[in-house]
Amino acid sequence: MKRHFALYPLIFLLPIIISCTVEEKDIGNFERIAVEKAFKHPKPLKASDCFEKVRYVALETSNNCLVGNAPRVRLTSDRIIVMTSQHQCLAFDKQTGKFLHAIGHIGNDPEACGDLYGWLNEASRHLYFPAPNPRQMTVYDIDNHFIRRQKVALFPPPGSISPLEYDYLDENTLLAHAYASQDTPAQIAVIRDSTVISTFPTKGEPANPHVPQLGISTEYFSIETEGTGGHKLYIILEDDKCSSIMIDDHGPFWHLGKETFFKEHFNDTIYKVTANGLQPKRWLDFGTYQWPLADRYHAEKDKGFFPVCFMENKRIILFRFCQYLYHSEKRKAYNAIYNKQTGTVQVAPYEEGLLNDLGNFMPLQPTASHANGEFAQVLQPDEILAWFEEHPSADRLSPDIDSLRTLDWDANPVIAIMQ
Repeated sequence: MKRHFALYPLIFLLPIIISCTVEEKDIGNFERIAVEKAFKHPKPLKASDCFEKVRYVALETSNNCLVGNAPRVRLTSDRIIVMTSQHQCLAFDKQTGKFLHAIGHIGNDPEACGDLYGWLNEASRHLYFPAPNPRQMTVYDIDNHFIRRQKVALFPPPGSISPLEYDYLDENTLLAHAYASQDTPAQIAVIRDSTVISTFPTKGEPANPHVPQLGISTEYFSIETEGTGGHKLYIILEDDKCSSIMIDDHGPFWHLGKETFFKEHFNDTIYKVTANGLQPKRWLDFGTYQWPLADRYHAEKDKGFFPVCFMENKRIILFRFCQYLYHSEKRKAYNAIYNKQTGTVQVAPYEEGLLNDLGNFMPLQPTASHANGEFAQVLQPDEILAWFEEHPSADRLSPDIDSLRTLDWDANPVIAIMQ
């Protein structure tokens, strides 16, 4: 789910490497991802460990499609969708970068959206936006056809500050993750036609008195961006009493093919999602760096690892985690790669990125993934031109990279697509 907090907080959300052999837990075919061992043995990460090729798509720049601030990219089979904080949702051709059209609009008419930071159902090719009425969502397809106004089928418990996190299971089935409250455990709802057809617990946080409620003092609330792996984290911590952590733009779900996966905060298990519940798939072995659920509101326990996002293709799972989450002066993020074929794990500091040995170009930092296994990254022209200034003799560059030398500083972003 892609989370957005600005207008509708209750509806939409928002050095080191080693080879380690997969081991199974005592129950079933439960893959072990040995993160602690990898964390203790540094080695740079390489793009060739994850992908077969990387290509660069310069988005068309014109007065009709100037991309604003804080762009978020989503991929479909043939489109690049870019959403920004300037109430934009723009569709570009995935091969050429040609601007195609805008999607949705802000207003009060029956087809209007309340905001254009939305989320994409890749199976149906529909985009879901907050509607002006907070009890509804406005649905468009990626060709800018209005589909419907859809009633919100589920709401957070009264008093809860934690928004729902939406995603999809298939073309016609939505998922909503609800954080625990004082009275209800964390759960996932399965939704069809604006109706909740089933709910099941996430096997994560139970109902408990440590869940922050509306009215909590702002002294316990912070927005963190440094040392988070390129993410924005909304953190509430009243030490020894309560905590809440929400990650902008990366929810607990991700996809590969027709499969949907789920990972909840302070739970070391990765699950496969079905319409009837969760099936354990993989186990993140953090070893002595595990951060137990019971210690989530103890600031001195944040030496433990806190995962912030997951992306997957047929070869690997790329995920990021932070250490010292509650201490901004010490907080640090790491990239990790789990090779599903060999069972090896590699970990390295986030700031190093992935060495681009496939293109002899800038290090890679994927920010989004598609169910077909493609990863994407937004590159701003100033970043690219600064790299060329620092590497004036760079050669052996592919034509799509070499053409970026002539970018204008005020051009639209370039999208790196990793396959």
